[in-house]
Amino acid sequence: MTFTKKKLTAAMTGALLASVGGQTVQAAVDLDNGGTTNANPLVYAGEIIIGTAGLGLTDAGTEMDFTGTLAPNGVLDDTDLRLTLTLSGGTFTAAPSMTIDDGAGGNGCDAAANACPAVTVFSGGGTSDSTVTFDTNTGTQVIDAGAHYNITLAGLTITDQSAITATVTAQIADDFGVSDLPGGAGSYASFTNLLSLTADTTADTDAIDVTQNSLFFSGSAGDTATNVGGVLVTESTAGQLGITSAALSVEDILATRLDTITAANGFSAFNQGTSGGSIELSRAAGAFSTSDSTVATMATASYAAITTSDASGTRDVVLEVPAANTVAIAETTITDTISVTGAATATYDPSSAAGTVSLKTLSRNGSSARLTFALTPGGAYPMMIRVTNPASIAGPVTLTLTNDDGDTSAAVDITDIAGGPTGDLAAGASTGLLDISDVMAAVQAGDATFDLGATNKLRVDVVAEFGTTGTNSGVVLGAFSVSSDGTTFNMMTDASN
Repeated sequence: MTFTKKKLTAAMTGALLASVGGQTVQAAVDLDNGGTTNANPLVYAGEIIIGTAGLGLTDAGTEMDFTGTLAPNGVLDDTDLRLTLTLSGGTFTAAPSMTIDDGAGGNGCDAAANACPAVTVFSGGGTSDSTVTFDTNTGTQVIDAGAHYNITLAGLTITDQSAITATVTAQIADDFGVSDLPGGAGSYASFTNLLSLTADTTADTDAIDVTQNSLFFSGSAGDTATNVGGVLVTESTAGQLGITSAALSVEDILATRLDTITAANGFSAFNQGTSGGSIELSRAAGAFSTSDSTVATMATASYAAITTSDASGTRDVVLEVPAANTVAIAETTITDTISVTGAATATYDPSSAAGTVSLKTLSRNGSSARLTFALTPGGAYPMMIRVTNPASIAGPVTLTLTNDDGDTSAAVDITDIAGGPTGDLAAGASTGLLDISDVMAAVQAGDATFDLGATNKLRVDVVAEFGTTGTNSGVVLGAFSVSSDGTTFNMMTDASN
């Protein structure tokens, strides 16, 4: 024996397990054996159902195996090598095994001429263990410089989705005693959801057009339809594996999806029965709820080719009014709620692809202002409103009333109100005081079915095609009342939103 303890230690110095993707001068490691396309460390689908009894993850190929570089300078004959693998979680489903080779699956001893000595399990490695120690003696052979250790795992039993780290330590021994070599640790496995919901950003940019009395969309005269986007089921690029360590796709987890579209202020303009109007998904019309006009349910869709269909935009939600529309399109937020059925519900939980995503909000062009309390037209307390255009351009103004029962009138042009302007409201100009009774009369002339609600009170909504809502250029709506004796004139509100 000419190899001293000091020389043995120097031969195998350095971390046997480097951080993932890293490399030291002495050693390099590849936690997934370099033979797969999976990311390193391993990433399993968070949709995997574990259950109270735990779950076995099975190696489908070499994904769960370890490999690392042994002594770059080699190990001489008559030397014991003992290597320990410890996992922070999970237990072995069967005893691991270890071999030594030249890193390419061939021989790794005596200048690649011979197979390396056999490696045996010294301790651990049982189905209740998360650590295993291997032992070998070089005998009359020499382990070549740059040889690799290869640890094969059949699988792990896990009880939760905690991340798992791996630690490798090693010892060598000769006639001079035992030497502990520097070890190391790195990430081995983690869990993250394969599927998630994202909004489709290809929605149209057109607004509800106030110059067409909010009956159509902007962009062209009589534009009847708008694409409000949709919801995509997105697959993570982290390379998630299933319980057999094979890569998963959306079809492995989901069978169908069901879209329910909800508009906070209702679908009245799109749900006109035989008069036309529709809401469509994948160019197929949905069904409006008979009990709640804010909800429309689409047909159940298969996920057979979801990656292609999502990418091509066929999941778009399109709202359409009749060509001769007479119902004002309401400003509203719109959401798409996805419910799903699983393809393998005993194995994978599909709920990561369920949820609610906001679609495009329907809003009018220009600016708007709202008065939430208007007195009874013709009542004991006279009331007037006044509309101001602080913007630098003139523009038309429309007005709608809503009674406290929640019924909304058709929009009327402010020029239809007695005392109103004869055309567009000029830049920087204001209307005269418009009596609420005259406002009501103009609205009822355009919509004879509209009337006061049970409380005899109103809400006033003004929309103008000038300025920008939320800035000092947006339309301003003022409201004033007169006391019962006619001696006091009060300003009630000055609203701009």
